[in-house]
Amino acid sequence: MSKLPHNAKISKSQVTQWEIIKNCEYADNCLSKIVTLYVIKMAQLSDFYTSNEPEINTILARISVTSENVFLNKAATIEVMEGIFPYKFNSKKKNNVSRLEDLYNYLCSIVGNSLPQEMLESLVREYKDAVTLFKAIT
Repeated sequence: MSKLPHNAKISKSQVTQWEIIKNCEYADNCLSKIVTLYVIKMAQLSDFYTSNEPEINTILARISVTSENVFLNKAATIEVMEGIFPYKFNSKKKNNVSRLEDLYNYLCSIVGNSLPQEMLESLVREYKDAVTLFKAIT
């Protein structure tokens, strides 16, 4: 088997891998929103795994952070897409880091606990980076 990337995890007969796509949106030449898209791909595990193995499932998680989320302590918008229809992810937790932990646990339940712990760390790090960026521009 060839070497797996650091953001991949093997479980049973599948490989779960994820990547991040980050986008900054501006309004009136001012940063208005930071959107982080997580693309989680599951593929069958073969004897000779390559990164272009046919996917068996793909899940998208989109986290949108605005200045209101940062300064008014509002919930960051989290959307999940399994299949073709997105839906808003809700968590009863009071802060956004705890909400992201809930999101990670939810995603683990979808893919059978086959997400690397590094993904949770990435969710929190990307959110904190967005908060820092918003605080730096005000």
